[in-house]
Amino acid sequence: MACVGGKCMLTSQVRRLREAGMDAMDAGNLEQAETLLRQSVTLAENEAGLDVVTANASYRLALTLHKAGRHDEAAEEFEKALALARGRAGCGSKLYQTILGHFAAALPARATPDLACAVGE
Repeated sequence: MACVGGKCMLTSQVRRLREAGMDAMDAGNLEQAETLLRQSVTLAENEAGLDVVTANASYRLALTLHKAGRHDEAAEEFEKALALARGRAGCGSKLYQTILGHFAAALPARATPDLACAVGE
């Protein structure tokens, strides 16, 4: 992939923050995980055309918020990640299905496929 306008470097920074956040979550440091993952989401959101990267970061932030017992915030991040994944990769994409599967496992009462997916858009 050719770098255009520094997007490769930006994507790499987002990925590093996301991975560090997941490492912190795995180590049980949810506060640090949330901080790193929020930075990852914010960095990705500030650049157009990084929907898949933003979806991945939001999805991982949702997992951390769920683990911290902050279910409403987690649901919001899951929903944002699903919308981004659907818009960029579609309802049948591996990314969309992975996010929806984890959302359903974490918060089954809140996790529903996007209406657009249900009607085949």
